[in-house]
Amino acid sequence: MLHEALAFKAYEIEELADVYFFRPLGAVAAVAARSLGLTPNQLTVAGGAVGMAAGALLYDERLGLIAFALLIVHGIVDSSDGQLARMTGQTSEVGRILDGIGGYATHVVVYLAILAGYVSRGGSLSIVGWAALAGAANAAQAQLYEYHRTSYITIVLEGLAPHEEAARVDVVWVRRLFRSYVRLQRRLIGLHGRVEAAIAARSPGGIVSDHDRSRYRAMFYGPVRGWNLLGDNTRFYAIGVLAWLHHLDWFFAFILLPMNVALGVLWCWQRRADRRFLALC
Repeated sequence: MLHEALAFKAYEIEELADVYFFRPLGAVAAVAARSLGLTPNQLTVAGGAVGMAAGALLYDERLGLIAFALLIVHGIVDSSDGQLARMTGQTSEVGRILDGIGGYATHVVVYLAILAGYVSRGGSLSIVGWAALAGAANAAQAQLYEYHRTSYITIVLEGLAPHEEAARVDVVWVRRLFRSYVRLQRRLIGLHGRVEAAIAARSPGGIVSDHDRSRYRAMFYGPVRGWNLLGDNTRFYAIGVLAWLHHLDWFFAFILLPMNVALGVLWCWQRRADRRFLALC
């Protein structure tokens, strides 16, 4: 039963922390949730609530380490909902959207709580501008992280040609939000859209050839592993360190400096791999 829950969707590109910590504990949580009769969507909502509660505690730096511990719990639950969905055959587009909303809501609360806490302690209001810039950078980092991992999973691990997705839900505002999300991703990925189009054009029936799968893996495995640096885990670890140092306000500088440097390096690495792939088409 636990073995089923540990069926990673992308084992070869998972972060070590996910492989050896979040997913194993998420599997335990998924089995427990199934025994309690919980659905994957209910687990997703619960995980989002834990994440937002953790974020709210960051208003008070004295509670920073407790907030960090809750963010780790959030990460475990975030892993468990997908595993529960696969265990019970309840995967859905709504679940994917809820998962994304929960993650973004957690980050919004984290930003607002750190910002409000700093100002309440007498800090300068100029930090509002830095927080806004960091939020925009955070969104771009998260978009590229998710996009390139999803593309790799689709092409290499599932053997399917990438295609433009549409949100298959009846709620209008959710569908519009999803479309805006996808449009922003397409603007950020640069040449990779041409790579995907080239693969799709020579994939009859949407099935990618073994040659294209192996070539994609050879050229993009490194960059995709690199994009892991921009995942949630890195930001949560930074919050833990900054809470220990009692300088949560440095979080915005962390996003704008080292994380953006990593973004620039990875984007150039990805673009070079895109050019190499297209040169062989």
